[in-house]
Amino acid sequence: MRKDPGNCMMQEAGRHPACRRFVLLATTMLSAMLPPLAFPALAQTLPTGGSYVAGSGSIGSAGAAMTVTQSSTRGIIDWKGFGIGAKNSVQIDNGSGATLNRVTGNNLSQIDGGLNATGSVYLINPHGVVVGSGGKVLTGGSFVASTRDVPNDEFMAGGTMIFSGVPFLGGLVRNEGSITAQNGDVVLIGGNADNLGTISAPKGTAALAAGNEVVLSTVRGPAGIYVVPDMRIAGDASNSGTIRAAAALLASAGGNVYALAGNRGGIIQATGTGTIAGQVWLTAPNGGARITGTVTAANADGSGGHIVANGQAVEVEKTALLSASSSTGKGGAVWVGVDQIGQHPAKKVTIAPGAKILAIGVGNQGGFIETSGDALKLDGATIDAGEDGTWVIDPLTLTVTADTAKIIDASLDDGTNVTEQTTGGAGFAAGDINVDAAITWSSDATLTLSAFHSVNVNAAIIATGDGTLDIRTNNDIKGTSSGGSLNIALGKGDIQFTTQGEGALNIDGASYMLIWTMPELQAVGASGDYALATNIAAASFSGFAPIAENGFSGIFNGLGNTISNLVIDDPVDRYVGLFGQIGSDGVVQDIRLVGGSDTGNGTFVGVGTLAGENGGTIIDAEADGKVTAVGSLTKAGGLVGVNTGTIIGSGASGSVEGGHAYVGGLVGDNKGTIENSHADARVHGGDLAYVGGLAGDNEAGGVIRHSSATGDVSGGFGAEVGPLVGKNAGTIIP
Repeated sequence: MRKDPGNCMMQEAGRHPACRRFVLLATTMLSAMLPPLAFPALAQTLPTGGSYVAGSGSIGSAGAAMTVTQSSTRGIIDWKGFGIGAKNSVQIDNGSGATLNRVTGNNLSQIDGGLNATGSVYLINPHGVVVGSGGKVLTGGSFVASTRDVPNDEFMAGGTMIFSGVPFLGGLVRNEGSITAQNGDVVLIGGNADNLGTISAPKGTAALAAGNEVVLSTVRGPAGIYVVPDMRIAGDASNSGTIRAAAALLASAGGNVYALAGNRGGIIQATGTGTIAGQVWLTAPNGGARITGTVTAANADGSGGHIVANGQAVEVEKTALLSASSSTGKGGAVWVGVDQIGQHPAKKVTIAPGAKILAIGVGNQGGFIETSGDALKLDGATIDAGEDGTWVIDPLTLTVTADTAKIIDASLDDGTNVTEQTTGGAGFAAGDINVDAAITWSSDATLTLSAFHSVNVNAAIIATGDGTLDIRTNNDIKGTSSGGSLNIALGKGDIQFTTQGEGALNIDGASYMLIWTMPELQAVGASGDYALATNIAAASFSGFAPIAENGFSGIFNGLGNTISNLVIDDPVDRYVGLFGQIGSDGVVQDIRLVGGSDTGNGTFVGVGTLAGENGGTIIDAEADGKVTAVGSLTKAGGLVGVNTGTIIGSGASGSVEGGHAYVGGLVGDNKGTIENSHADARVHGGDLAYVGGLAGDNEAGGVIRHSSATGDVSGGFGAEVGPLVGKNAGTIIP
């Protein structure tokens, strides 16, 4: 016969599927309208009205003591009331089996006395379960207190059990006393599940589960306890007491997960066993996790355990300690704002100044820490994964402030490899990494900057030891990204490796040869990937010959560093500059040339501070020097003599002078593209010369876009002189 949901009584919830669905829907709507309440317990000294409805056994009492003797392995007793007074006790002799005690009356269960069992005890009361400050629960197996019910057949089968339903106005399960499960788990299930006392499960899991549906499986550890997400409720799983267990779980279906320790001294300590890893999970997929106390996790073999703190919003307060460290083994792992496989990142993660997140093993052996969230703030905390450990920082977009840089510096100095990674994408933030404060470290640790889009270096990045810097743009994490680049703000940002011969640099998968000295600079070949490791003073170096006389086809990144006072007075009839010619595949970027001079003596060639001729790409280059064209019809520019390639975001100042030639503040003769560039140089040409503040001649096919020039421009007899260009047959776009 079909069950009519309209006739479902509360005590029948969970025994028939139609009733379970009806009660779940109806009471969810009711609990959403009213605040959580519970009926007060009657002045009850011992449980009343008990009888076996499944399994077999007997119930007897004498004075202040009650004894339940169970002859079957599993049994179910329905009680009208289940409370234990302060001077009373209940002993359940069920061997190594399990007894489910279900309350059908209208009062919550208040345990102020002693509840003992040889096996496992389940106490279900939809109105609530409270272990008072003087109450003591001691079981040989597990102890489960729940305001959610489980069908009789599921319990008697002894496998996976689903506790579901919304009890009267929310249903509170709270421990203010002492609960010990010697060989099993302690699980508190309710609309709110709180611990203010002490919970001990040395060989099992201690769990506070706030939700409408909780699955208890046969899997050992937190993975065997699953709280089904439900945005309709707002219950808390709260600890302000002490939890010591092999593993621990605080989980809320829709509200908040709180480790409300702080000044109240709350502790969650997972120690692991041979079959259960030392783990603490704090999860609220639709709510928030707030940690103010001490959470530690270690495995039975002495190695560090695992800690997961995840939710829509995660707050690690100044008094918090999350430690997966160990004094006898390797460091463990801590995930904040993300689970163990990198999923479900928080919308907002705040790690307050003074908070500590540690994953360090004996002898400073490294572990793993990840702090993730769409928005991430971690100023002033201590985050240390030990030597050769890893710390991953993973927001949508990341800006390194002065306070953030201090934390990163300290972790790197301790030998922790730090990965700053962004996961922006369509519909989200751009996914840039903005280094707005200096990062400096002296160890051999690796700093990785992996951006979904661009890496923008607006301050110094300095490796003073044997450290490695790994930069990646367009990392494609959680989507396809393109158009990003490494951008160094010249004059504000730079990247330096101060120990000659040490350190390593990788950019977008390419390994760069670092250059510290003028002899190393002179030895740069016509191809390959090179980078200036530091600023180079060239005043004492004489006889410098232009690099790659017949064309440079590699990548040369100045990393924002400066070559100062380089003098090139080349007597050979060839292109003159730091580079003779940059070929069509060549790229030169992020470099400054200050002081010094370049003199070209050839005919029909080019002379410039950076290059005699550019057929490739120049990005973000600055020059301030003296350029002189002595030879007939030599083309002289403050940055480049002849441009047939592309120049972007570059500039020149100083002075440029030529005879019967093409003379420009940035480029002498332009046949390529100049974009977003500028010149502020004193430019002078001789008779019949083409003289321009930016370019002497912009030939047919040449393009000048969004560029400008200031500075004095002059020419001799018959010279064509202009503030931007001397002669133009190409295209100029303001």
